[in-house]
Amino acid sequence: MNQRHMPVLLRKLMIPSAVTEVSDLENILDNLDAVVYVSDTDTHELLFMNKYALKNIGGVSEFDQVRGKRCFEVLQKGQSNPCDFCTNPLLPKNGDTYLWEFKNTRNNCWYQCRDRLIQWHDGRQVRLEVAADITERKQVEVELQEAQKELKVLAEIDSLTQLYNRRAFFMYADKLRKSLSKSSSLGLMILDLDYFKDINDSYGHEAGDTLLAAIGQKLNSLADSNTVIGRMGGEEFAIVFHETEKREKLDFANQVYKAVSSVKALYFNDILHCTTSIGVSSQAANTPLRDIMREADNALYKAKSAGRSQVNVA
Repeated sequence: MNQRHMPVLLRKLMIPSAVTEVSDLENILDNLDAVVYVSDTDTHELLFMNKYALKNIGGVSEFDQVRGKRCFEVLQKGQSNPCDFCTNPLLPKNGDTYLWEFKNTRNNCWYQCRDRLIQWHDGRQVRLEVAADITERKQVEVELQEAQKELKVLAEIDSLTQLYNRRAFFMYADKLRKSLSKSSSLGLMILDLDYFKDINDSYGHEAGDTLLAAIGQKLNSLADSNTVIGRMGGEEFAIVFHETEKREKLDFANQVYKAVSSVKALYFNDILHCTTSIGVSSQAANTPLRDIMREADNALYKAKSAGRSQVNVA
């Protein structure tokens, strides 16, 4: 390092002024477990890199091997132009530090960067960056996010059918209801699989679970942003939907009836299937969900009383 670089670097890096030998300063910078480099803010020419930066990002051992190159050519992979995320325009003019994080494209490590503008020995304005490797922290953050997603799934999704469980169904159904205008119509249907107990009694609960999983998969294919589907428990399901001219409640209920009745699940050498009874109702979207559900439940009772395997509209 040139002796005339010393006053600026000593001041900006806040190294005690008692350390006055160039070799001492170079030794300090080269023994930091952090990337330290300086580049011209106009030309992007690299003016300094410590040993850690040269080895861990540049892939070289001496600064002379990258001297004259631009920062993006050395610090990033396959980069022939300034980086889209270059922070030069964002650096405070008063010399304050700009803090940011990014994933390096050359070594795929995450860094927390502290960038600032300083004056070089020849009077030009340059960028000083000190970057610490935070890859391990980022990995922990990703693992935590994945764990949170898994917990959310466990809390909301029925593991057998992959539909919303009862609690999550009511939460998202009410969210859909509140998202609609008062003049909109909200439909709700309740499904009960016909004589499902006979399947469990004849083939066993594992067979019944196989059929429930297949029906859940079929029902899931009907879900969208305006349709919430859940398993209420046992062999009972519920569907809340925004009723429109294109999705009128009786037509949609018949579509659901046909979809469920068409499901065939293979259990060893047996083909399992069943029909369903459906009660459906619709009201203005500002009607409490429990009131619409009560009507649909009454319609389901009528469908079952009339012989099952049918749709009844409240």
